[in-house]
Amino acid sequence: TIREKKLVDATGKDIYLPHLAERMDLPITFVHGSENQCFKPESTEISFNTLKSLNPGQRYSRHVVDGYGHIDCIFGKNAYRDVYPYMLEHLESFS
Repeated sequence: TIREKKLVDATGKDIYLPHLAERMDLPITFVHGSENQCFKPESTEISFNTLKSLNPGQRYSRHVVDGYGHIDCIFGKNAYRDVYPYMLEHLESFS
């Protein structure tokens, strides 16, 4: 909830994030549109920095795509050119 300033269940219990370091110890690439008004770019910055501090050896990356809004990173006219290469780079790093 907003009052708790973190994700909690309907009764206010912290059931989602107590094992964040262990559960999110996997490579993640965050891609965020700079003009996203639904979820501000700062939200992935906080997540990225939190995970990097919890799992410093893990491969996390973050890209903010200029001029892109909420779902433009998936459906945008030029997403194939501006966004998809980040996704491909992430996937190809495991082959």
